[in-house]
Amino acid sequence: MLVAADQREALLDEFERSGLSGMAFCRLHRLTYPTFATWVQKRRRRPAAQSAAFAEVVIESRTEAAVASDGQGLRLTLASGTTLEVTRRSQLPLLVELLRSLDSQPSC
Repeated sequence: MLVAADQREALLDEFERSGLSGMAFCRLHRLTYPTFATWVQKRRRRPAAQSAAFAEVVIESRTEAAVASDGQGLRLTLASGTTLEVTRRSQLPLLVELLRSLDSQPSC
């Protein structure tokens, strides 16, 4: 089965978000594991983009945070000293979900 480059990238993005093993993801999407493993390896070997292309993060809460970008990702340091690092654009929804969850927790 031939898969177009844009479909392959979408599948790899979905795999990274899924939390599934490679084998389980392949079974779910009816992909051959050796081909899928090659896609993953090629993606991991690609040089990182020189400029970060991240969405703006707006924190609307009582939590103060400092954001640093070094071109290799996004590092968020909360007022508590906790540091979160995002290295791929596909991780941003998880970061937003985590921040919303932390904001909804009662403060001690």
